[in-house]
Amino acid sequence: MNFKNGWGLYSRTLLLGLGPALVLSIILGGYFISARIQDVQQELDNKGQLIAVQLASTSDYFVLTGNPSIISPLTRVLLEDKDVQFIEIEDIAGGLLYSQSDENPLMEPDPSMRGLLRWYQADIIQYDVLTDDEEWFAKDSQEKVLGQVRVGLSESYMEHRQNEILLHAFLIAAVAMLISALIAWLSAARLANPITRLSSTVDRMAQGDYSVRTDETASGEVKQLQIGVNMLAGALKQSEQVQQHYVDSLISAREASEAANKAKSEFLAVMTHELRTPMNGVLGMLQLMQSTTLSKEQEEYVEIALSSGDHLLGLINDILDFSKIEQGNIELENKYFDLHASLQRISDGFKAIANAKDLSFDMDFDALEHLSVNADETRLGQILMNLLGNAVKFTQKGYVSLSVEIVELINDKVKINIVVSDSGKGISEDNIERIFDAFQQEDASISRQYGGTGLGLAISKQLVEKMNGQLMVQSTFNQGSRFICQFVWDCIAHHEVDSKNDSIALDTEQFNVSILLVEDNEVNQKVAIKMLTSFGLRCDLAVDGVQALKLCKQNSYELIFMDLQMPNMDGYEATRAIRKEEGLNQDTPIIALTANAFYDVKNQCLKVGMNDFLAKPYKKALLGELLVSWIKVKGSKQLPKGIS
Repeated sequence: MNFKNGWGLYSRTLLLGLGPALVLSIILGGYFISARIQDVQQELDNKGQLIAVQLASTSDYFVLTGNPSIISPLTRVLLEDKDVQFIEIEDIAGGLLYSQSDENPLMEPDPSMRGLLRWYQADIIQYDVLTDDEEWFAKDSQEKVLGQVRVGLSESYMEHRQNEILLHAFLIAAVAMLISALIAWLSAARLANPITRLSSTVDRMAQGDYSVRTDETASGEVKQLQIGVNMLAGALKQSEQVQQHYVDSLISAREASEAANKAKSEFLAVMTHELRTPMNGVLGMLQLMQSTTLSKEQEEYVEIALSSGDHLLGLINDILDFSKIEQGNIELENKYFDLHASLQRISDGFKAIANAKDLSFDMDFDALEHLSVNADETRLGQILMNLLGNAVKFTQKGYVSLSVEIVELINDKVKINIVVSDSGKGISEDNIERIFDAFQQEDASISRQYGGTGLGLAISKQLVEKMNGQLMVQSTFNQGSRFICQFVWDCIAHHEVDSKNDSIALDTEQFNVSILLVEDNEVNQKVAIKMLTSFGLRCDLAVDGVQALKLCKQNSYELIFMDLQMPNMDGYEATRAIRKEEGLNQDTPIIALTANAFYDVKNQCLKVGMNDFLAKPYKKALLGELLVSWIKVKGSKQLPKGIS
């Protein structure tokens, strides 16, 4: 019997059945034993007294004559009774006239034995039978006490009878208890077994098996409970089926959503590639045209075309970045950089734009001199260019400013606020929250008057939060706005970081080395070859990976520019083959050239053995910086371990 969790129903039923029976048996047995023992004692007392009276009534003549033969036959008969042990007859003076024992008629009774007997006595009375009846009944003088008879009865018989009574009482109680136990066991089994089966059924239901049912074999309330449990199981089974239907629907919806996201991603990847490829041709040719002799009017046309192309490229990049953020695929490239110099470069770019609108462009970040921080410089620049672009766009007069507030500097941590403020149209209090939603602007008239997709602030907020920062806005309608980017960065003194901000005259740098260009698109071939040869490079061309492998076996190159998507053999497979084959270009730096800037392309390029990445369309100045970096690195026999 397990008492760990208390008494069970079966145990309780047995206890309720046996407990009262046991108590009742003890009470009734005690009463029965006590009554029977009293009856035996009373019977013995009556017997002893009766013998004494009968013997006394016949002993008067013996007392008068003193002849023992008169009384001896009667005493012998009485002593044959197993209860009678001693018979004594005394005269009126107390003298012993006659004494006889059951064991030895001639022996006087032992005093110790006398104490173990129950004694009964009766007076020996002589009646004057010759007196008239009226006188006899009226006078007490006709009665004469001659002596006394004493009879000693043994208690052994009474003890034997008491033992028999106890044995009978025990047997009766045992039989009663056995019957009660049988009845209790049957009752407990009849009640507990259905409950046990119900408990097992409920346990299986708790484990999720709602098809289980219990037999409705009981009666009364237990049967109602069985019916209720079966109804509950049926309801839960039905609920499970409904829930499973919803789960299946959710799974199908999730799979459809994932398929839609995958399709969207693939669509964006394809569209990004297909848009950026012709954009590379357009912007590349416009940059090459700028390097030719043009009239002032032609230069203006080219500048407008370049500006429009850059704006279109910015929209493409915004959509691409928003899709990356939405999918959680934005990766930060943290490294130490000179924050003052970085902000200066951004300010220099916007200063001319602000001045063109007769706006004052204020800068205040002198407190950052000699301080370098560990963060993603490219993403920070993207955030600030979005904020500064909006500030210039929505400000018609007054000022635009970029400032830095060092809130706290402790050891190697700096908490700073980068603030972009303006005196433009401001934002109403009701619209402050919604300006950070994707594709949302303050109102529809903003898009009509100023243009834009409404992605800039949404992307900026997500990027700030990705960099463990916070983007806050303070604005008063028609008075201006302040956008505050708050960051906590690791920092070190500026002199501890190697500066690579040396000015390089790219157009005058003549490398005079051989490189390999692997590109299948004819327009991109012309753009790339024109730009590369303008730096004094000798450039071989391969239209796919197969041709690139052949040229790599024949010639040694200082640098290889590898397109990724090509017929016959793509750039990934070609790079693996070059790295695997021991030849002239096994260790030659390979730069990925691709219009696919979607998701994890950079890491895929690194994994196959490429050294750097240049997204199309690219600026000629950026291409020149990359050439300076890699060809110089190759000359010093040092290959970088990651994408710059």
